[in-house]
Amino acid sequence: MSCRKMLGIIALIAAVAVPAWALQEVSVDDYDAAMKTIGATQRGVRGHMEAQSATELGADGAKFVEAFGKAEAFWKARNVEDAAEFAATALAAARTFQEAGAAGDFEAAGAAFGELRQTCRPCHQAYRERLEDGSYRIKQGS
Repeated sequence: MSCRKMLGIIALIAAVAVPAWALQEVSVDDYDAAMKTIGATQRGVRGHMEAQSATELGADGAKFVEAFGKAEAFWKARNVEDAAEFAATALAAARTFQEAGAAGDFEAAGAAFGELRQTCRPCHQAYRERLEDGSYRIKQGS
């Protein structure tokens, strides 16, 4: 079997495999950690875009996919439909960002990153509250 076929099979398995976090409930602590990962990753994207680093953008995309996947699972488990939809929209954009970034399609990656970021503010306004120390927590009753 050629190396190219083997890589294709591995990519297919990875694409259809169910991540471990999707099979178990995501805790509040896991959710908060995912949000922190998203924030930190967003801060690094600009430099990776300017450097046109497909490797770094692909890695950033993988972090986004995992974190937004956790966010979607978190809100779905709590039956908060619109928050789960925000997360699903961000997750779809994260997948596009990861694919485009890793392929070196910086224009498409930039557009996907913009779509991803557009989901943050409305979700935070509805479900997150900023604390005095600058951190966030889930609003009571969410």
